[in-house]
Amino acid sequence: MTDARMTGQPMDPRFRIVAGVLGAAGAAALIAQVGLNMARDGAGVLATLWALAGFFTILTNTLVAVTFLRIAVTGQRPSYDWMSMLTVAMIMVAGVYHVMLAHLYDFSGLNWWTDQMFHTVMPALTVWFWLMETTRSAPRAGRPVVWLAWPAAYAVYMLARGAATGWYPYPFMNPLATSWGSVVQVLALFVAGAAVLALAAHALGRAMPLRRPPGTGGQ
Repeated sequence: MTDARMTGQPMDPRFRIVAGVLGAAGAAALIAQVGLNMARDGAGVLATLWALAGFFTILTNTLVAVTFLRIAVTGQRPSYDWMSMLTVAMIMVAGVYHVMLAHLYDFSGLNWWTDQMFHTVMPALTVWFWLMETTRSAPRAGRPVVWLAWPAAYAVYMLARGAATGWYPYPFMNPLATSWGSVVQVLALFVAGAAVLALAAHALGRAMPLRRPPGTGGQ
């Protein structure tokens, strides 16, 4: 059985409800962040969305929120590769932020809440959902290299956008502030780290017990 044959299968209704809660929480954090940025910068909605769309954190959390909301609405399971790719990306969001960026900020109030949602709560809950639902229900025929597609696509997008606008969302990815050699080294480290995460997730997923789809009986 391949992963594609599991795509679109119905899931346990309890996890469908959980997905709805997670999707709504993620969407609420994104909407709140848009409002905060508009109030801070005095910019319009489109300009604010364009600015936020430069960040891996925002784009990845958006993909996760949309995915969870789709699960809740349709009751259908996304592919194992898709959910695994998002899970690996969310681990990267949390890891990079807490290791390299968190010390640069001192948020309070609603800013603190959105910061925690994006970088701690949603990544942790995405991993939990993957462990509890995805890995136990999919055949785990995933391809770890495919799970690197989204981080790789973002890196290309971010560098192209920065070259066109002169603005880079992360200081360690800004060749104008450091150098292209430094940026390449950071990217190489990220690629290596993402590959290790993907391989670890693949091994863990294959070790998880399979659970039959709802309605078939048993585990």
